[in-house]
Amino acid sequence: MQRQFVFVIGTRAQLIKVAPVIVACERRGMRGTLLMTGQHQETMQDLIEEFSIKSPQVQALAAAERQTIRSLMLWLPQAYLGLKKQLRNLAGANIQQYVLVHGDTLSTLLGAFAARRCKAKVVHLESGLTSGRIFDPFPEELCRRLVFRMTDVAMCPDSLATEHMQKNHRTYVVNTGGNTIVDAVALAGVEEVLASPREPYIVASLHRFQNIYSPRRLQYLVSLIRRIGESYPVHFVLHPATRKRLESGGLMAQLAQQKGIRLLPRMGYRGFLRLAAGAACVLTDGGSNQEELAALGVPTVVMRERTERQDGLGGNAIMEASVEEGVEQFVLGRHFEKLRRPSVIVQANSPSERIALFLEGDSGQIELTP
Repeated sequence: MQRQFVFVIGTRAQLIKVAPVIVACERRGMRGTLLMTGQHQETMQDLIEEFSIKSPQVQALAAAERQTIRSLMLWLPQAYLGLKKQLRNLAGANIQQYVLVHGDTLSTLLGAFAARRCKAKVVHLESGLTSGRIFDPFPEELCRRLVFRMTDVAMCPDSLATEHMQKNHRTYVVNTGGNTIVDAVALAGVEEVLASPREPYIVASLHRFQNIYSPRRLQYLVSLIRRIGESYPVHFVLHPATRKRLESGGLMAQLAQQKGIRLLPRMGYRGFLRLAAGAACVLTDGGSNQEELAALGVPTVVMRERTERQDGLGGNAIMEASVEEGVEQFVLGRHFEKLRRPSVIVQANSPSERIALFLEGDSGQIELTP
């Protein structure tokens, strides 16, 4: 029976992490289709071009930025129906569909559910990660747990995730030996960028639900960035949802009027990585950013209460709650300098290649546990 691979893509972060797998499959001549859920619109096609992806695209729903809770609720049923319709259109006689979903977004959940309804095999990339708290981060942790239950093959990035899936779920478990984000960073080719000690700057990237939908928390973060901006140039990369919340809360003007703060639109992958790689320190709540910066060795403060990822912790990254003197003093006192590590970009035996090997049918070359 012929195998058909469908990659469900909703967000920029998903596309970035799945892109190296798609590229590895394309190198092997494996048939694949990108099924786009339309959760994000901005720079998606730019990313496809950056990674030189040639696989055809199918739209489950017209792309748009879903910036509010209401818009997401309206999008959910439409995206699910669109996914199911397109999976059935792509199916054919004597074809076994493998639907690859990634991570913990709403698109991940919808893709897995639609695949099960269409009797396709669900392959979950970056599987097995957990914060241990069902509603933190919300809704990501809840999405993960539901997807775990629908997964036929769990592609786990490390031994902890592998062990979690082996103990708690009846599925094939593959230890891919790393996170595909390392392959994405390697493809971007920015590891040679170094921070300038003469002109240090800070990068901020904040978009998590808990940070931008709590008025008190958002006000604190804006005040923190403003205070840091009095001593260091701050490049604040604005996700569309973050921009919208800042504007509705009357906070955008405070940032725009202050010298030392540069407000940037969400940018292409290489552009952002080059900016972050040259930073003295990065303040971020993004899980993907945590992983990218761990590979690059850039000092990072994870602006969250907890994270399901271990990348960089104990090395280049520190959780906000673990900064005893507070983030402001940590940055202004240049305490972040002790976090800098060498770049660890490795392309040999990459996680993406290991995933492609399994999909091709050569599973004997990777660790597979039924």
